[in-house]
Amino acid sequence: MHFQPVEQMVDEAYTAGPQDEPQVDPPSTNDALDDVFGSGPSSPVGEHSHRDGHDASGTTHPSDIRRLQTEHTTAGYREGITVSKDSSLQAGFDEGFSLGASVGLRAGQLLGLLEGIAEAVRGRDDADASKVAELTTKAREELSTENIFKPDYWAEDGNWKYEVKPAAGTEEVVFTDVADAHPLVKKWTAVVNEQVALWKIDRSVLDDETGLRLEAVVDEPLGSGAAPTAKKPLDW
Repeated sequence: MHFQPVEQMVDEAYTAGPQDEPQVDPPSTNDALDDVFGSGPSSPVGEHSHRDGHDASGTTHPSDIRRLQTEHTTAGYREGITVSKDSSLQAGFDEGFSLGASVGLRAGQLLGLLEGIAEAVRGRDDADASKVAELTTKAREELSTENIFKPDYWAEDGNWKYEVKPAAGTEEVVFTDVADAHPLVKKWTAVVNEQVALWKIDRSVLDDETGLRLEAVVDEPLGSGAAPTAKKPLDW
């Protein structure tokens, strides 16, 4: 009896089947316990799990990069605002206050002159006195804070929108030039000058701070034997 070699029998067992049937490789397994980091990206299971955002054990690890970027951006933005306020807020307030005070002072002087004239001629019954009263009412409206500083004349950064020229003999524009060039101030300056000329008012008296002043009348003390007398009415 003749026996075939064992190696030849093993080879025939693999080649005995039909040649057209595909050979199936044994499925690859991935044991998460074989490594503390799980499957590597090179294995089929590892590549699939990394694409889905999961590791081999099925645990999700969300990324904090977006959240940290948002937090740092917000913190930097707030710090920039704080630093800019400390460096420019006081300087901007000082400049804006001085400019606003100059414009408001000029408007107040014009309105005060008109109110003084209207009060002086209030008892008169003529057209000129009635016109002064009407002008005073209109000036109170147009020279108000809301109209003087409305956006038609001022930009958002505090600069003026109207044309301003320096005074004669100077090259730089100062706050008084800005106040005098304001459209409403220019309009009412002409009106007030007309009324001052009409009523023949000497404005130099208003500018003189060393002129005569009315002194308070002090009553003399009564003597011990003098009888009290009634005060005479003031003769205006």
